[in-house]
Amino acid sequence: MLMFLKDIGVEAHRFGYILTHNPFILTESLENLQARVNYLKLKKFSSETVASMVSKAPYLLNFSVKRLDNRLGFFQTQLNVSASNTRDIVARLPRLLCGSLEPVKENLKVLNTKYLRIRERHMFLEYLGKAQYDPALPNYISLDRLVSLPDQDFCTMLALATLEDFYLFQKTL
Repeated sequence: MLMFLKDIGVEAHRFGYILTHNPFILTESLENLQARVNYLKLKKFSSETVASMVSKAPYLLNFSVKRLDNRLGFFQTQLNVSASNTRDIVARLPRLLCGSLEPVKENLKVLNTKYLRIRERHMFLEYLGKAQYDPALPNYISLDRLVSLPDQDFCTMLALATLEDFYLFQKTL
């Protein structure tokens, strides 16, 4: 198993992390593991990227080729992005492939929102001391409302500030 991980490019210092977080990888046949690596390479992930993905998300190689294909397809269709962009997203956050798809489905609007919009609004709320995203605590702000409300409603309903205050804050960024 360690030779397999080494052969696909995983750095030796990551072996312990991978085996500790996914001891089930030891029950997989080398043929199945190689088939999954080959599939990822077929989908144009570089060898270095595959090694990095396995290092960051040890459960990745436990998924069948069909399941990997379904997950990649889900992200491409739901996020409405190209295959290249899907590869970039998954390469940076390979755990997205391994986790539950429910949080992704629930937050599609957030994932499709421009980063600048989220960043500006979050920083404004943080500046006001109102950036509270834990539903168990008072004054909870849902990510959906953070990104979907028009600026006027965002200011009056979430930030409890004026639109002019928000525009002035944006100029300081």
